[in-house]
Amino acid sequence: MSDVVLLNPPLVRLNNPVRLMVEAGFILIAALLPAFVHSMGWNGAILLPMHWTVLLAGLVFGPLGGFAAGLLSPLVSYTISGLPAAALLLPMTLETATYGLGSGVFRKLKLNVYVSTFLAMLAGRLVYTLSFLFLGRISTSILAFWQKAFMPGLVSALIMLLALPLLASAMGNILQQRHDTVQKN
Repeated sequence: MSDVVLLNPPLVRLNNPVRLMVEAGFILIAALLPAFVHSMGWNGAILLPMHWTVLLAGLVFGPLGGFAAGLLSPLVSYTISGLPAAALLLPMTLETATYGLGSGVFRKLKLNVYVSTFLAMLAGRLVYTLSFLFLGRISTSILAFWQKAFMPGLVSALIMLLALPLLASAMGNILQQRHDTVQKN
């Protein structure tokens, strides 16, 4: 596989039923994963189950697909399982919508997939912090807030940063090849 395809795979357009089903699958998986994680007794703040799929949607389908996954996933999850907790629903929805939109926008700007993932993660965390500030829910220093909010998920975030670009490249190439094969026939 060439470096160009690995570092800057083509974005996949949401223009056929299979791709729309994959996008709906991203939203459903992102909505159900937190309930599964919590039912297993695992800590969602450490594993960041919803973040994986939302970032992946943006990396594969661009800004529209990423934003839709990021906006809808927490809302669907809350409707199904009550997660995230009501107090976290707005900040997390804004965060995940930023993840999806950001990863898609950065990819559309032709930044490599690793840089796009990293910048989208930073943007999402910044929006999360700003939403807590705006809501008046930070009673400590920003550094103490960041330590409590983001340090538990740091290992998961690092794994995402390494794994998601590879997954996005593979998925994008598979979906594009499938589309090309259908177009030829």
